[in-house]
Amino acid sequence: MTKHIRHFSIRPFSRANGRVLPGVLLLAMALSLACQPQTALSSGNSPLMPSDFAGFKGVVVGDVCNLRSGPGTNHSIVGTVLEGTWLDIISIENDWLKISYKGKEAWIAAWLVDIDLSSRGISAVITRTDVNMRQGPGTDYPALGVTQRGHTYPAEAKRNDWIRVSLGSGRTAWIFEELLQLTLPVIEETTPVAGDMVVGPRGGSVTVYQRPIKGSPVMATLRSGDSAKYITSRGAWIAVQTSAGIRGWVYGPDSVISAVNDPSLSFGVSETSWSLGKYSSTTVNATDVNFRAGPGTNYPVISMVQKGDIIRVLEVRDRWIRGISPKGVVGWVASWLTTGASAGASPSFSVALDASSSIRTLTLQGPFQTCQIIRREDNALVISTSEFFKTAGRLDINAYEFESVKVEGSDVTIRFSEAPSYIVQEQSPGKVVLGFAPTVTGIDVRREDDGEVLTVHTLGYTWPTVTRNGSSVTMFLPGASYAGQASLVRGDLVRKVDIGATNDGVSLSMDASLSGTYLLKKNANSLEAFFPNPGLSGKVIVVDPGHGGNDPGASGPTGYQERTVNWKIALKLRDLLESAGATVILTRLGEFEDATPPEDWKPDIDEYSGDLAKRAAWSQKAHAFVSIHNDWHSNRQTAGTTSYICSQTLNTSESRRLATLIQKHLTASLGTVDRGVKDSNFFVNRESHCPSVLVEVMYLSNPREEDLLKQDHVQEAAARGVLKALEEYFSPASGAGTY
Repeated sequence: MTKHIRHFSIRPFSRANGRVLPGVLLLAMALSLACQPQTALSSGNSPLMPSDFAGFKGVVVGDVCNLRSGPGTNHSIVGTVLEGTWLDIISIENDWLKISYKGKEAWIAAWLVDIDLSSRGISAVITRTDVNMRQGPGTDYPALGVTQRGHTYPAEAKRNDWIRVSLGSGRTAWIFEELLQLTLPVIEETTPVAGDMVVGPRGGSVTVYQRPIKGSPVMATLRSGDSAKYITSRGAWIAVQTSAGIRGWVYGPDSVISAVNDPSLSFGVSETSWSLGKYSSTTVNATDVNFRAGPGTNYPVISMVQKGDIIRVLEVRDRWIRGISPKGVVGWVASWLTTGASAGASPSFSVALDASSSIRTLTLQGPFQTCQIIRREDNALVISTSEFFKTAGRLDINAYEFESVKVEGSDVTIRFSEAPSYIVQEQSPGKVVLGFAPTVTGIDVRREDDGEVLTVHTLGYTWPTVTRNGSSVTMFLPGASYAGQASLVRGDLVRKVDIGATNDGVSLSMDASLSGTYLLKKNANSLEAFFPNPGLSGKVIVVDPGHGGNDPGASGPTGYQERTVNWKIALKLRDLLESAGATVILTRLGEFEDATPPEDWKPDIDEYSGDLAKRAAWSQKAHAFVSIHNDWHSNRQTAGTTSYICSQTLNTSESRRLATLIQKHLTASLGTVDRGVKDSNFFVNRESHCPSVLVEVMYLSNPREEDLLKQDHVQEAAARGVLKALEEYFSPASGAGTY
């Protein structure tokens, strides 16, 4: 079948760079100043790309392209793929890609596929002088300017021997691959540990992900016998560098950390517990054994352990053993279901942090008789003991208020991200237990031009649970205490704030009837609730047209693409919102454009910085974030409108309220089936800093709804439905319902 290619030649491209064209010298100088690329030559610390691009994904850029049985046009055709189809890359051979598509392997010409680089945070470092940046992937395309050795650009895609890079503000250029070096993102090391640490799989293998979340792109796999260098930890995730120089994240409960200089030192990383120390152990000798929250069958089951699992023993009480499971969970197991432990069994030393309840505990055990607890001004606690631990180690935590734990000499140092609030629950020879729970130290309201800010000042970490019933907003701080007396705080928009303390925590009840909505923000040692002036005028709304660039999204039965209709609805919504006095931020600037981030956005070096992150970054500047999508289902009869939120964010309550209003007005405007508000883990919902909703307007896979989505008046109706939802959302009379 003939291949029809848009915008580029299908011939193999020349490997000549070519000198700078005289007519583009001035443009080159201007472009160089405008781009301001980072100048930093790749060093030995920057891991290089795998040469075969195995595990990467690529998108087809030709209209209709042949899949072949081997790497060349002399091999038989085994199928075809359409423009926009995503393929899994297996390897590269000359100018051909070995790929996997629908579970089958085949070959496709490399110049027909853009290999995705942007989602992995890959950089392109220029290695030559006077390098042309071209409009397309070939020397027959005009030069846009020149760049110099050492300049670094975000790499977006690889097409055969050419690399597309981002120049900022939505601009891109193509550079010949031999004139640059591709490098994987570098995760900066934290303070060096005392002794080398390595990470391996707990079972047969563990996956190395690009980001600390399962389902993100796979960078590598560590198999039994493999090890990688430990870099840092963040919650339940461990950043590693493999022997091939690839950096990424492994899931802590599936991994084992070892200290090369002291193999007897043991580490544990899980969702709610972290530990390091030297332990005696016991082995589970029964199947499906309950791991409980306390020493008895009346305590709830928090996990399960299996026959052969090794439990690191923390203490023995009656016939129960408190220990750390292979997955890092701290709990209790019946001793008669294990090989047992002596009544006096305890670690030679251990530091264990348990965050499974609202009051987090840190337990230090060791061969000391006395100790002092010293609070430093740099947000650190030092437990200085009377004995040396005869080893040294460090474990990063970066969860809750805890940054790291370090053991060195006779001291244990705990570093915090904010000033901690703690009590000494136990201090005896050989054991110290600290309990961490927040204290509310004060509450105030201040007036600003665009609204009112209520600040809850705290000592220690807190994450609130927020509910809304009509115009009443309740913020509950689990485990917290209140240092003052019950009091009443008043503002202009926040009419009153009632404060109450119980054994379970502190509750704040706020009357928000004059504002209508609120926006929560977590700071070090404080929580802020911003109540904006009522009305849509002056509000900043992020409108995110889903997909775009090389990602067409879903396609209807006639080939109508989601990125197109998303863009058209977004433009109409922008115009309506601006007419209502709102400021609108579009996350991409054209139907076929990729997302562009804020100019001042500077993600951490180990943070995902791909397309979705660029979109979510705008939420830091907004009152609300609405992502426009259209759905697809294998059953073409499936139809209707669905809205998605993430229930794990600080602003979940208001996200749910906005989603409910979008469902109400959008289905009324379009006459579609209301499929309700659903919970999701979509990136733009999960990582948003403001209330965020992803709405699936209709089903492109449904022939009737695809036909409707092509019509201008239907796109206008969809935009008006979302507009009405936002108008009601910011109205002071919009508080009906419980969220």
